[in-house]
Amino acid sequence: MSTKKTICITQNTHLYENLTEHGYVFVELEDIGECSFELWTTVEDTTTSRAVVKISKEDFERMIDAYRSQEN
Repeated sequence: MSTKKTICITQNTHLYENLTEHGYVFVELEDIGECSFELWTTVEDTTTSRAVVKISKEDFERMIDAYRSQEN
């Protein structure tokens, strides 16, 4: 049995909840044309990270609408 609860699927994105991790949503992206991922080590030897992903407004709005309709 899958632990993923799909909220919305578009051509390249999958917005879902993991039923074992309450309070979070996940965005899975495929065939990413434009993105960057940065992993930094600070002076204090701590690590931070950041991901920047380009998503079309149409896909983003579909994901948000699907999420909102699930909450109601």
